[in-house]
Amino acid sequence: MDEKRKEEIREGIDDADATGMVAGEELITQAETMLPLLRQQAALPHDDLHAALPPEHDAHAVIDELHAEIHRPAPSHDAIKRHTTHLRSLPELEAIIVTWWDNPTTQRFIDTLAQIGV
Repeated sequence: MDEKRKEEIREGIDDADATGMVAGEELITQAETMLPLLRQQAALPHDDLHAALPPEHDAHAVIDELHAEIHRPAPSHDAIKRHTTHLRSLPELEAIIVTWWDNPTTQRFIDTLAQIGV
């Protein structure tokens, strides 16, 4: 590769870096790499939520949907928030959900989802 071509490539990289594209891609890659670990650390208290409800309660399905969403390869930030808001509105589950949601590890997981745009 000749020097002129190397210089053009270097300029292209510098231009992309100036727009934040390179740094943004690095952050997305880092977030995607950390997602499985964060998911594990932010584990939903699935069994506790089910135990807090009577067996016939309709919210059991929402608990399972939230649990499934968290464990999808590309979980939806919006779907997690929607399910969490629904469950938090139930007096039997409010304390469990608030404790889980407000945990810094859970918040880091949710913020990572928002950062990578899923």
